[in-house]
Amino acid sequence: MSTAFVRQLGAESGVQLNPLRDNSEIPSQDNSDQVFGIMMRATRGRIDKPFAVDRGNVFKRLGRGEPVRVSALNKAWIQVVEAVNNGAYQAIVQRLSTENAKIKYLVASVGAGAVLTATVAAGAVTAIEVTEGGSGYLAVPTITVGGPGTGAQVSVTVEDGTIVSASVVAPGSGYTVAPELGVSSEYSFAAQDELPDGPFFFALKHLECFNDGIKVQFRAEEKTEGGMPVENGRISLRVLDRDDVALFEFEGSLDPDAKDDYGNTAYLPDLISGQTDAVEFFVGAIRTVQPDSAAYGYDSNFFPKWASSPVLVCFEEGGTGYTTQDYMRARELLQYTPFNYAYISSGMTEAPALLAQKAQLAFDTNRQLRFDVPGNLNPEAAVAFVEQLNMGASLTAHLMHAFWAPLKSDDPTGVNGKDFYGSATLNIAYACGRNAQTDTKGFAPKNYPIAGREWPIRRTRVTQTYTPRDQELNALARAKINPVMWEVYTGGGRYVFRDSLTCALVDNSLKKLISVADMSTSIDDAVTRFNKDTLQLPMSVAVKRMRDYLKVLFDGATSAGWLVASDDPAMGGMSYRFDVRPNEQRPYDRMDVSYWLRYDGVARQIFTTQTLNR
Repeated sequence: MSTAFVRQLGAESGVQLNPLRDNSEIPSQDNSDQVFGIMMRATRGRIDKPFAVDRGNVFKRLGRGEPVRVSALNKAWIQVVEAVNNGAYQAIVQRLSTENAKIKYLVASVGAGAVLTATVAAGAVTAIEVTEGGSGYLAVPTITVGGPGTGAQVSVTVEDGTIVSASVVAPGSGYTVAPELGVSSEYSFAAQDELPDGPFFFALKHLECFNDGIKVQFRAEEKTEGGMPVENGRISLRVLDRDDVALFEFEGSLDPDAKDDYGNTAYLPDLISGQTDAVEFFVGAIRTVQPDSAAYGYDSNFFPKWASSPVLVCFEEGGTGYTTQDYMRARELLQYTPFNYAYISSGMTEAPALLAQKAQLAFDTNRQLRFDVPGNLNPEAAVAFVEQLNMGASLTAHLMHAFWAPLKSDDPTGVNGKDFYGSATLNIAYACGRNAQTDTKGFAPKNYPIAGREWPIRRTRVTQTYTPRDQELNALARAKINPVMWEVYTGGGRYVFRDSLTCALVDNSLKKLISVADMSTSIDDAVTRFNKDTLQLPMSVAVKRMRDYLKVLFDGATSAGWLVASDDPAMGGMSYRFDVRPNEQRPYDRMDVSYWLRYDGVARQIFTTQTLNR
């Protein structure tokens, strides 16, 4: 039936129905303040871009971890695993790598065409000649020796998929004529730097770079013509880790012209690229599975037959001697990732060059960096460690937060024994968990710092190796280092984050409080995002929308307890003040947005006095 309207009306009489307009949209909020970013060494994970891990896939994506005694770099893995199990929604990981890192092809092939000829003397096999070397032999094939005669054994040498030489391992006896030599033609697999020059079945690159290797399995369904099984070019493919955990499963054709019932491509490389960018797949000259293959149809018990590769290491890490250039590359990748995150973890690194790049990332992205001061240092050495980093010289020193935990505990992941495992990433995890608890207007209790009795260290067999004196605690506070240690409260003692200071070199300022850094970065992020929403609008519209948004935002922050009334006369007793207007010099295309906020502080010090009266 015809409609009562048209979408575009000319001079004719009629009804035009315009597209639906949406004035219901409000600024969205994501959960990025429950996510942290980290640049770290790992045994699994992409090296070309950041990737997300959570408590459900952390072992699959990052591996099982390696002992700290092998390398202190492995502590970052411990901190990530602990964090995603203690409040962090996700970790956005940029894996560190060097220029020597190499991703290899996993190649599957089937050998064919080799012909060997035996020479017999006095009933024994005395020599083997390679008549035809064949192609596609990625592994050394099995050689069978026919009769008459018994006991002869032959070995061959393979280079670039071709049999280049053969030798007699055992001559045997009873050979009256030269026996026939059979060369097995089962599938073989290899990890190679380049695609083979000769025919091969398929090859893939696994860009998630597992140090511990991967393997593949594939099969083809039985296909018949005239009641007889025939070769099939459509396969099912699995990519698995070394523990047989399925990473990817695909199904498609090895024929580039194959189509499905809807006319869409059924070519396996196209289907794989449409599902993931973590696997690159290449089809060789061999494009079908033969009926007599170990990957065709079903066995005698009606179970599907799969050809399976051994575990192959297709990624060479190339060492962990990272340079400043390696750190810079990782920092840039993490800075420009589409993933959003609110915190940056040091991963307990002690490398000044890496910490410097993380500090630069904090500056460039207005995100908070929380880092560990080695727990085996005494307070004097801890102060020296932070001073040599010179974090306070940064324009965004308030975004740097240092934690010193002289605590030995069990490894929270169970991989290692008792050691110093840092606390900065755990502090981030607790902050992420806190941020998930928002009020009706979307504000989390960020005015409550992750410090004190409500945030104990939840590890086992904790031992404090150093107890600082009051003067040493004073020195730590002046150096803007937050101790993590045993404190006694009503109801008993616990190991806690004792303070919540930023690295800002100020003494009497809101800028020195981590809670203020938490709230202010959230406000700045919200405002700048809405700034982008108003770009390219008419100036009068942009100014009005911005003013309306700031009023709602700051009212919400006030009701959430983030903002309190200011004593500054310029604030007029209010908790906030803002100004939005076209720029005086460039009123046609530039809008100036300014705001003044009075954040709530933290009761870091309490002076108690008792007076006796008569």
